[in-house]
Amino acid sequence: MSVISDYSDGVGSVSFTLRDSSGRVLASRGGDVVYYAASTIKLAVAMAVVEEVEAGGLTWDRTVPSTHSFVSARGGVFSLADDPDEMDTELPPDGTPISVRDLLEAMIDRSSNEATDMLLALVGIPRVQRLCREQGMRLLHIERQIGDLAARDAGQPNEVTSDELSLLMLRAVGRGWGAERGGIAFLRHALSRQRFPVIADVLPVGVPWGSKSGWVTGINHDVAFIGDPDADGLLVLAVCTRGYEEQPAHEVIRAVAVAALAGRLAS
Repeated sequence: MSVISDYSDGVGSVSFTLRDSSGRVLASRGGDVVYYAASTIKLAVAMAVVEEVEAGGLTWDRTVPSTHSFVSARGGVFSLADDPDEMDTELPPDGTPISVRDLLEAMIDRSSNEATDMLLALVGIPRVQRLCREQGMRLLHIERQIGDLAARDAGQPNEVTSDELSLLMLRAVGRGWGAERGGIAFLRHALSRQRFPVIADVLPVGVPWGSKSGWVTGINHDVAFIGDPDADGLLVLAVCTRGYEEQPAHEVIRAVAVAALAGRLAS
């Protein structure tokens, strides 16, 4: 889920980056073009949560009250329940305790905006910003909670590039990230349960994968790890699009995936 707003500039744009297990770029186009991040930024939030658990600042079993309402960075309160198409209808009733473990799974596998914002309230946006810097991100960044339209309109964007989104996914599955094995395994599992895959639709049956997609009007992205994350044959592909309706955007992403992966996967 992502709060709907029109981020299209009216001109179609497509960028992609394909990396191998070492992080080497195998193919790319417009890899440094900046896009609104949509829900792909949740991958950075998840990594910050894992690190905070490992550092002792959080525990997986810590609970917070379920909610659809959050404090805006610009003052006042915003509610994700204001748009029924964007709210997480699978959340328990308001006030029901929900664990950090369950929030992280919901944020990744069904892209829950509320889960994201509850986790951001626990770890803080500066903590996620620090993780992005530590993982070598120069352009990928988070400035506000999901759905904080007042902050967005005041010039606080969440942004990605396909270069850095692909690198972030590579780190998230354990390549060059110093997280402990248990945290990495937990995140890999959540990514592999992704309910809104795009790149994975064109993969041969039996190829392991995990992904994080993101969309708002005029914006559609997907980033996926492809293959066993512990094997040398691992690939990571990020595709970012702007200016397309959802179905054409998905067709573009799948076409890019087919072309970029041609000859690189066992059929």
